Amino acid sequence: MPHRHYLYLTHEGLHWYRMRTGQAALEARFDPDEAGVGAFGRQLHDMPRRSQYTVLVDVADEGFHFELLPSTRGRDRQAMLSRKLSQQFYGSPYTASLSLGREKQGRRDERVLLSALTRPSQLDPWLGALASARVRVRGVHSVPFVLDRAMARARLPVDAYLLVNFTPAGIRQTYFDRGRIRFSRLSGDPGLSFEHRTEQTGEEIRRTLAYLAAQRMTRRGEALPVVGLLSAAQYGAFAELIGRTTDSTASLADIARLRGSYGAPEARGPGSDSLPLLLDVLGSETQCVQIGGETVLRYQRIHQIRKALYLGAVGILGVGAAVAGLAFLESRALAREQTELLALVQSENARYEGLMRRLPPLPAPVKALEKLVDDVDRIEHERIAPLAVFRALSGALDQIPDVSLELLEWNAAAENPDPTSNAVTVFARLALPAAMATDARTQLDTSERFVRELTRVSGQPVRLVRRPVALRSSETLRGREGGTTAAETAPTFEVEFTLSGEARS
Repeated sequence: MPHRHYLYLTHEGLHWYRMRTGQAALEARFDPDEAGVGAFGRQLHDMPRRSQYTVLVDVADEGFHFELLPSTRGRDRQAMLSRKLSQQFYGSPYTASLSLGREKQGRRDERVLLSALTRPSQLDPWLGALASARVRVRGVHSVPFVLDRAMARARLPVDAYLLVNFTPAGIRQTYFDRGRIRFSRLSGDPGLSFEHRTEQTGEEIRRTLAYLAAQRMTRRGEALPVVGLLSAAQYGAFAELIGRTTDSTASLADIARLRGSYGAPEARGPGSDSLPLLLDVLGSETQCVQIGGETVLRYQRIHQIRKALYLGAVGILGVGAAVAGLAFLESRALAREQTELLALVQSENARYEGLMRRLPPLPAPVKALEKLVDDVDRIEHERIAPLAVFRALSGALDQIPDVSLELLEWNAAAENPDPTSNAVTVFARLALPAAMATDARTQLDTSERFVRELTRVSGQPVRLVRRPVALRSSETLRGREGGTTAAETAPTFEVEFTLSGEARS
């Protein structure tokens, strides 16, 4: 796990802290001059590459401005905030914006607090050394915004109050409205505890209350509650001071309880220094507002991208391993099923062979019997139905109504060499009307027309076996010698054709 280092920056220089067993231990201190910055840079180069750094800025040169902005989102909101910050704090790259919620009436504009560090020269050398060393900087934060996150856990009974806390940089007074920060001010002599600057604390509180009233952040004459971020042992002296120097009421925000909410061990003794609490907040909270310094955050973001890629690769590898494991288990299961099926097939084959051995011998080989059964099934399935024969003849008879059917026979085609073929030979005797008995030409024409029509309907060639008129060499179509009478029987003729499987119904 990478070591976390906290760089506490004031106008007196930079303090290097490292968290050890829940306590902030001072590692080194660097003066705000060229020698101090150089020593700081050399120590950064000697540190392990896995180390992570968080910068906490606690200086008096801060600016705060409250704005009501139209409701926007995405890139439009970011562009509007950037424009407002550049207009309000021109020349400072260390700016931040904090959304305080929306108005409940009217256009529901967004309440935004704009802030900046107004003397960039205080930070530039230190952040430049961090960028030159290419170390992983998790964030650059300002004390007021860290207090905004810490007091969210205090759950005070009031929404508007003046918070007073003590750090190595001096006395910090932060005005909260609706539970969120609106203004902060650092003053007083650095390095002194609450016990050593009681009167100075009272005077600074009076000045801040007067400033808030002059800026119309509070109503004139309003008794704004004053909350001390102290230990319980120091609250009595603080309450007595507030009652003696102001008209406000005093409340306590217990440092030990707030540190306990962040998992810190119990404080070993009373103390007014809130720096350990601020470092606890930076180590736990992920939503602390960044106050500029985008260049110095570059290597931390590169590390995060690299880490995300590594985690993605590990995830893909894990998914691939899981899929491969499932495929292996499935293949093992399929192999077991295959073995069981082969054993079952062998058992059934042995049982079948045993049954076949117990049966009496067949009169012919099994293969020949199977072929014979298949041929019988095919003949039965493809045989010519009588309806096919009737359909062919009826189609021709419908077209030539003078012809009538007297006799119909059909049997297997004698000229077909395949005994399993379904072709049949159809023989039909047809009669003409008795009125045609004396007209030989009409009989011949009608019989030939019937043959042509039957050929068309059946799709098979039709042969005229016997004509209705038996012509001899001594006769002509005008009639036979000696004449005939109308009482003669109706003339008949015979046709023959073959139907195959294509004509079955």
